[in-house]
Amino acid sequence: MRTLTVVLTVTLISLLSACATKDSILPVPEHDMKDVYDRHMQGIGGGQLYDTRSLLRRPKMEGDNDLSYYVRTEKTQLQARFKTLPNPTMYVFVAPHLAADTQVPIPGYLTEFKMWEQEHYALPGEVSDMENSFGGQ
Repeated sequence: MRTLTVVLTVTLISLLSACATKDSILPVPEHDMKDVYDRHMQGIGGGQLYDTRSLLRRPKMEGDNDLSYYVRTEKTQLQARFKTLPNPTMYVFVAPHLAADTQVPIPGYLTEFKMWEQEHYALPGEVSDMENSFGGQ
C-alpha cells in the first residue's frame, strides 16, 4: 500500500509538471541582451562610443606633474616605478649578560633592524623632495 502511494504521488507530480512549459513559468523578454546593448550604445554620442571621462578632462596646467613616467610599457615593465621611502637601519649593541633560565653567559653582540617593519612607497613627485633631505635612494 505504501509503495502504491509513493508511485502515484511521483506520477501525479510528473504529470502536473509536464503541463507547465518554460515560457509559462518564466516570461519571455521583448528584447535580448544584444538589442538592449545596441540601443544603449546608439543613444550615446550618436551611435559612436562617447568617452564620458572626456567631460572631466582638462588641459595640463603649469603646476601639474607629468605622470606618464609611471605608465608601464613592454620596455619598462620590469623597472621599479615607485621608489621606496627611506627606511634607515638601526643598530643596537646588546651588552654581555647571563641567560635568564640557565645563567649561561652570553657575549655582547651587535644586531640591526629596520625602523619600520614594512617598506613604504613614495607617491609620484614625493621622492624628489626627499632625496635632498635623506641623501637619495
